[in-house]
Amino acid sequence: MFAQDGFFVHVPKGVAVERPIQIVNILMSEDALMTTQRNLVVMEDNSEARIMVCDHTLTTGKFVMNSVTEGYVGKDARLDLYNLQNQHNATTQVAGFYFEQHENSHLATNNLTLHAGVARNNIELKLAGSHAEGHAYGLYLLDKNQHVDNFSYIDHAVPDCFSDELFKGVLDDHSTGAFTGKIMVRPDAQKTNAYQSNNNLLLTNDAKMNTKPQLEIYADDVKCSHGATVGQIDEDAMFYLRTRGINKEEATILLMYAFAYEVIEKIKVEPLREQIRTLVEKRFRGELDKCHSCVVCGQKGTDVTCL
Repeated sequence: MFAQDGFFVHVPKGVAVERPIQIVNILMSEDALMTTQRNLVVMEDNSEARIMVCDHTLTTGKFVMNSVTEGYVGKDARLDLYNLQNQHNATTQVAGFYFEQHENSHLATNNLTLHAGVARNNIELKLAGSHAEGHAYGLYLLDKNQHVDNFSYIDHAVPDCFSDELFKGVLDDHSTGAFTGKIMVRPDAQKTNAYQSNNNLLLTNDAKMNTKPQLEIYADDVKCSHGATVGQIDEDAMFYLRTRGINKEEATILLMYAFAYEVIEKIKVEPLREQIRTLVEKRFRGELDKCHSCVVCGQKGTDVTCL
């Protein structure tokens, strides 16, 4: 009810959008500012698109960003949706992603929180058509007093569907994180395959992570699993790198990047994957770097065009 703006993406039946669609949200204000955005994505039958939503702050004001993105993925349609959050510590963001999938559809979401003060991401997928595939991935990198909360709900409403969920986090300093994920398998949703995993790396004794993976199953012919890990850097792996002449700082960065790469490699758009790889490496080195292809539009030599 407070929505001020938003975007609408409609891909007609049988249309494949070859170039990725990039939506750039830039917050600039010297005063405290709250923005509310409502977005809608409609993928008709047998359509295909890749959408990237990039959230940035360019000034030091306090911001509150509240966004809702709803989507419909029709029969045999494919959608890859990426959300990059790269904002300063005075930003609070609540982002909701709610999608309904139909027969033989394929949806992949990837939430990448490189920098944020406080963030809450809600991801809800409803698999409402047989042989639908839903993939939910996420990576969050936290330090200082930052906090990120990821909540996911994947609803297997019909038989013969597949879902895969992987969220990973690296927490430093006094940062805190939370993950709550539920897979719901309805009574008629036989032949369901559903997998959920949340893995976290704590770099200090003060960093904290709360994780709660859940399965709620009302069918008897299913393959489902869920799990979570919270731990520190592997001492044996660190020792191996140090014996190869790598100093402790570089070895730590290598191990953190190897930990995060499993999510980064899920990005199918190669220029975006390489860009995220660079941003993640700089983040591990303590650098807050802007995504220059988002700020400088019309960049040549890539498959990504700013809007």
